Amino acid sequence: MEKLAIEGGKPVNTEPFPMWPSFSEKTIQMVAEPLKTGKVNYWTGEIGVKFEKAWAEYNGAKFCVTTTSGTSALHTAVAALGIGPGDEVICPSYSFIASSFCILQAGALPVFADTDETHTIDPNDIEDKINERTKAILVVHLYGVVCDMDPIMEIARKHNLYVIEDCAQAHGGEYKGKKVGTIGDVGCFSFCQSKHFTTGGEGGAVITNNEDLYWECMSFRDHG
Repeated sequence: MEKLAIEGGKPVNTEPFPMWPSFSEKTIQMVAEPLKTGKVNYWTGEIGVKFEKAWAEYNGAKFCVTTTSGTSALHTAVAALGIGPGDEVICPSYSFIASSFCILQAGALPVFADTDETHTIDPNDIEDKINERTKAILVVHLYGVVCDMDPIMEIARKHNLYVIEDCAQAHGGEYKGKKVGTIGDVGCFSFCQSKHFTTGGEGGAVITNNEDLYWECMSFRDHG
């Protein structure tokens, strides 16, 4: 058996991995185009609104609100649902920190449910965590693995709870023919540099089919 590279053996790969994300010259030129117009914010330019419409359409949602990051998308969704001090939100015990911090930012309490062998929230551990203060269930489609949504939605309907989908690591994922982010009440995405789909550095979005939630998200996104 050959020696491992760490022990002085020959490395399998001697070249660095290619940079991610990699941008074509066309993409770089498109980024520069809005700068030429002088209309570079959301309200005076056209790019932001066009992207929202395209992202909503791609996911099969009626509405989309872009944000500065996936973390701010989660924060926006939690606030739009009216979650605040005294409320509890059930979330997975294993995820990126933003999935629980968005709850704390709203003044509410995250209640952790176990994850199963898929590293996503275990539907069998959700119902025991529900009490009179529970307002929502926040699920995370982690590493591209989509949560088992049918039992989660059944529990949510039974107890009249909102369902927030954290889709930061599952762009384009589907559950029984439906795109992630459209199964619950609201879906949140990250377009950070490390994600499957990126807008260049940071970025995020909230999608929903509920018009009232859409306007709440718009209001919070712009004015808090």
